[in-house]
Amino acid sequence: MSTGDSLQQAWQWLTPPAVEDGQGGLIPRRRLHSTAMDAEQAALDFERNTAQPLADSAVDAIDFVEDEPPAQAALPVHPGASHSAQLQGRSVAYLLRRSARRSIGFSVGAQGLEVTAPQWLGMGDIESALQTKADWIVRKLQESGQRQQIKNEARIFWQEGGLLGYLGQPMALRLTGDVTQPFRTRQTHREQSADGTQSLHLPLTAQASAAQIRAAVQAWILREARTHFTARMLHYAAQMDVRWNALRLSSASTRWGSATSGGIIRLNWRLMQHSPRIIDYVVVHELAHLHHMDHSPQFWSVVEQVLPDWKQLRRSLRDKPLPAWE
Repeated sequence: MSTGDSLQQAWQWLTPPAVEDGQGGLIPRRRLHSTAMDAEQAALDFERNTAQPLADSAVDAIDFVEDEPPAQAALPVHPGASHSAQLQGRSVAYLLRRSARRSIGFSVGAQGLEVTAPQWLGMGDIESALQTKADWIVRKLQESGQRQQIKNEARIFWQEGGLLGYLGQPMALRLTGDVTQPFRTRQTHREQSADGTQSLHLPLTAQASAAQIRAAVQAWILREARTHFTARMLHYAAQMDVRWNALRLSSASTRWGSATSGGIIRLNWRLMQHSPRIIDYVVVHELAHLHHMDHSPQFWSVVEQVLPDWKQLRRSLRDKPLPAWE
């Protein structure tokens, strides 16, 4: 988020204004303070860094995942860890930040646990809040470690025959710079065979470096992303009776998309590696913010009118981490 978007506010995945009651309904999230959202932007988390209010303010605001991770999964250790705590018999190292905020927040991301607390809050209160949320913290750390392992195992090899996801399906890289081709196929282009397999043909030789191949692939995906996103936004904006003013491609490491009250939509170009339905979910989510700049029941009602299966799509987006682009 740039400084020019100071009137924006991130959507924290794990603190939605409403949570499911187990019967298809929504329960409003209790707020620690009565202040409303003081910004006009909401964003999807890319790595699902999440903030959790004080322990006694919104226990039911956590979007729990029912699948129990392995009990002995390695817990990520924050590289800037300044403190540690024993949570459920596990040593958890975390980074503590002090701020002017009036509540304590827990953020679990790829780097580990980060705690943000008011300047005046004592360590005893922080420890108590950690213990209250111990189950959630340990489970989210385990899930984060598992996601990182999946990302590492799904590493992209920037070479002839390397695979990467494109619109939810594997796509093989082909270096065709040494091959005599018709003029129309000398540019980067995708081919799809009768059996559905797809390949991306790059006008590079076998001697091309990994950095050159990666740059060529990224340039192609950026072009395709703008075309695909624009088409889907036009399609859904008509259905949802909203008007957007600009589409900007994002390479943010922690967000899939964002929206401003001024109608500026940002979408992460790496969404093109996900399936078309997941892309549609992010598009609809951001367009819905042009009706409601929050995550109220009214907001989710707008999303559900267009995508009744949005919960499954959101879970798929969360559960399928992309490999590092390196």
